[in-house]
Amino acid sequence: MMDILFLLAGLVLILVGAHILTDGASAVANRFHISPLVIGLTIVAFETSAPELTVSIVSALQGSSDLAIGNVIGSNIFNTLMIVGCTAVITPVHISKGTLSKEIPLCILASFALIVCANDVFFNKETVNVISRSDGLLLLCFFLIFLSYTFAIARNNTAEDIQVKTMPLWKSALFIVLGFVALVYGGEFFVEGASGIARSVGVSDSVIAITLVATGTSLPELATSAVAA
Repeated sequence: MMDILFLLAGLVLILVGAHILTDGASAVANRFHISPLVIGLTIVAFETSAPELTVSIVSALQGSSDLAIGNVIGSNIFNTLMIVGCTAVITPVHISKGTLSKEIPLCILASFALIVCANDVFFNKETVNVISRSDGLLLLCFFLIFLSYTFAIARNNTAEDIQVKTMPLWKSALFIVLGFVALVYGGEFFVEGASGIARSVGVSDSVIAITLVATGTSLPELATSAVAA
């Protein structure tokens, strides 16, 4: 029972922390005249990915590598199948030519890059599969390439800029601090609860991560997609 409470409390802290941290950081960026486009592509985009990032980092720091990698894989499966499926049930999803020819292939390429980085036994004849620091840097380089592509596409987009909340500087700083603290403690509670549940039902951390944890951390994307639909 306590593990479930830890899991739920951690999830709430992560979701609330990501939201107020994003609001505070966006307000600070807006105060320093950073364009809404940049804010939307960086700070605001962080909000929906913060749960996965927080849980994976905390899991890695605590030595729960199965929980970290399982969360990433499970979230991608949940996003691709569950979220797109639910959105399509609500309303038909129109796929643009650019999405079909560019974004989807990039998504497949990212998955292929992770497969290569994680397959040391097959490619390098190692005894264990490890995603090393060099692999991590390579994946980050791919992310920067995709981010640059996103900026280029957004600049040519005629859609209106996002609306950024305005607030006093002290309130923005308070939101950032509180959001960061909520993310840290929420991540610890969530990982502890998930690990406890895995132990109590006799399954590995990776199974819990791919199912329960991935579902919980993907809720912001599900909510955003459902509202948009």
